[in-house]
Amino acid sequence: MDRPLLRLALLALSPLSCAAGDGTEVATRDAGSPPRDTGAARDTGVRRDAPAAVDRPPVAMDAPPAAMDVPPVAVDRPAAMDVPPVAVDRPAPIDLGAPIDLGRDAGSITLGDAWSPERDAGDPTPRDVDRVLGGAPSDSASRFGGAADPARAPSIVYPEDGTVLPPNLTGFEVHFRPGAGNDLFEVSLRGDRGALRVFTRCTVVADGCVLSLDEPAYAELARVAQPSGDVALTVRATSAAGGGVGRSATRSLGVTNFDVRGGLYYWAASSGSINRYEFGRAGARTEPFLRGDPINCVGCHVLSRDGSRIMAGRFIPAPSATRIFDVTTRAPLSPDYGANFGTFSPDVRWLLTSDGNRLALRDPSNGNEVPGLAPGTAGSHPDWARGGRSAVFSRPRTSFPIFGTPGHNGPADLFTIPWGGASFGAATTLVRADGTRNNNYYPSYSPDDAWVLFNRAAGNSNHNLDAQLWVVPAGGGSPTHLARADLADSMGNSWPKWAPFVQRFHGEPLMWFTFSSRRDYGLRLRQQSREAPMRTTQLWMAAFRPGRVATAEASTPAFWLPFQSLSEGNHIAQWAEQVQRQGCTSDRDCVQAERCLPISTGAVAVYRCVVP
Repeated sequence: MDRPLLRLALLALSPLSCAAGDGTEVATRDAGSPPRDTGAARDTGVRRDAPAAVDRPPVAMDAPPAAMDVPPVAVDRPAAMDVPPVAVDRPAPIDLGAPIDLGRDAGSITLGDAWSPERDAGDPTPRDVDRVLGGAPSDSASRFGGAADPARAPSIVYPEDGTVLPPNLTGFEVHFRPGAGNDLFEVSLRGDRGALRVFTRCTVVADGCVLSLDEPAYAELARVAQPSGDVALTVRATSAAGGGVGRSATRSLGVTNFDVRGGLYYWAASSGSINRYEFGRAGARTEPFLRGDPINCVGCHVLSRDGSRIMAGRFIPAPSATRIFDVTTRAPLSPDYGANFGTFSPDVRWLLTSDGNRLALRDPSNGNEVPGLAPGTAGSHPDWARGGRSAVFSRPRTSFPIFGTPGHNGPADLFTIPWGGASFGAATTLVRADGTRNNNYYPSYSPDDAWVLFNRAAGNSNHNLDAQLWVVPAGGGSPTHLARADLADSMGNSWPKWAPFVQRFHGEPLMWFTFSSRRDYGLRLRQQSREAPMRTTQLWMAAFRPGRVATAEASTPAFWLPFQSLSEGNHIAQWAEQVQRQGCTSDRDCVQAERCLPISTGAVAVYRCVVP
């Protein structure tokens, strides 16, 4: 069978083919958000508008036509969910120290902070804040004086006990089941500086109720949590007409003193496009970055650390027809070449790629292969260390197929390979395959280069429901299962990637990471009874605490990222320290759906193309 016919055959077989939808029914998110301010972003220190609409389909944009000119091929399978890696962006020159975030009390350093300047100064005065939502009686607080009635107790569904959250998470929700005979609820979030109490009727989703915290409410949550960051979540329930009061079990949450910052680029499977979201920007919303469709699918992607370059593949990854683009202009910089996975060097002078079979070193200015790696070096899923001194990759012990592939079977080991500035040295084993789950893959260096996050599973690495989250010291040692982030078996927890900063919480280091998962999202997405191919993949985020790696608390329970759509599968969340945007003088300098708006960067405002 010749190569074109192999690709057509794979199209019918591979779960990585891009098609419309996951086929999963989801509960519709209620439209209760206030209207969005579409004016210029200002450096107010407080985000101005409501959360981005969650179930908004990607907006068509004028991405370069050359990126999408793929021969038409019929696609007849649901979109499947695993695609090539993405490097983490860095806007500054590489140094040998870890990128450390400053806390909020160090000053307002991030546009879009949910904390006001007064609170940045450290407002120590405890105060309770009550919010009464529409439909609830104005005197709701006075209607919870009845006797305790355990038979009326509501139960919290989401978030999980022990979840840690950033203080600038737009669109966070609490899901609960109402209990018997109740129609009025108090959702209490109590911390060191008081309590946020929200009185509400039941916004019905599935067999329960959902409370969405708007920007001001979440800002209060961030305030009351400090300085310890500990929050007690409790739901009380009663009848507005009077009667007993039920009380849920309390769940413990954490809210850090550090905003999440940077750009997140991910694959939206139904549209076959790359979307992005910019944490830390006032008025941020999901933006379509590279447009695709079910035939001209854009999925496999990798970013340079400075955010200036993206490698993006089209069509089925066997291997994908891949090009390098300038992120700012979206202009292609290279012709097509075959690759599924890749990683840029921190200085963006080199690009290490894999077609799923062998590794290749390339020039990112044109995509050409260059010397510096032994010809025929087998390997897949490469990731370059932030310090630039090494790369990590996966290699199965069995022979590779003669053509590129989106995944490989176990046993597969992880290797590191030293970089000498112009060439790679000999590979060294980092994690050796062992036991039933003997396929180790999708490795990713932590922002301090001290840890490697990876997947472990039995069977093939592509879209594996058995995939688990593991971490290992980058210098070698025993791997640790991140069980709390994994939640349970058969969640399909895949494509783990680190956020670009090291933070601190409870006096110890904390690093965020994201991954794709086919788990339930509270009451809104309930799919565990479905066959695995029919489950919707969504993006989730959790925290890793290296000081607790020897305990069950090395990771925290994960939370759902609210900017994504529930109606399509979302995968491969890849981080950048900053989003590189087109400079502009008018809207005519921007692609369709973007406007030329001022973005505050301290005392000086510069104009960039953004989605308003």
